[in-house]
Amino acid sequence: MKQKEFVVHTMIKRGNFEHVTFKVTFSYLVNAKSKSHALMMADFNFNEDNIILDRVQLVNENGITRLLKVDRVESVQWTTVDSSDYSNQFKVVGQIHLALSIDSITEHQTENFWKSTYRLPHSVLLDKTVWVIPTKDEPAFTQVISQSMELSIDSRDSKDLTRAG
Repeated sequence: MKQKEFVVHTMIKRGNFEHVTFKVTFSYLVNAKSKSHALMMADFNFNEDNIILDRVQLVNENGITRLLKVDRVESVQWTTVDSSDYSNQFKVVGQIHLALSIDSITEHQTENFWKSTYRLPHSVLLDKTVWVIPTKDEPAFTQVISQSMELSIDSRDSKDLTRAG
């Protein structure tokens, strides 16, 4: 058994993991008058309070999908704003952190889950990952730039499980 698999297997057996943090860096198009206005609009339209996300479907390299429960949206942070090719439209780049848990999977299936790299699925039409995130107002269409999953242990220590672009 590899070191990573042994550590994850041991933590799951003992039941001492709290949750998985799923981090996604994404871009989001916003109609606005200026870059600062675009940042304000992105924060207004897409924040921890108005995201309605209870499950996330992830897929591994073999095409096997898993549905994970979203325990909470930990944070949404906006990092950069760039002009797009269209007037009054800006591409805002941000990062969302989600606390996820495996919902109704047996211990054996849980152990197998951690042996694979899971990620948001690619678009059927494009070689990109498009993630539609439901919000209270309207769905947010985002393009995923990178994603990673981290197993949290005792909330002080953590272990990287996956890192994907």
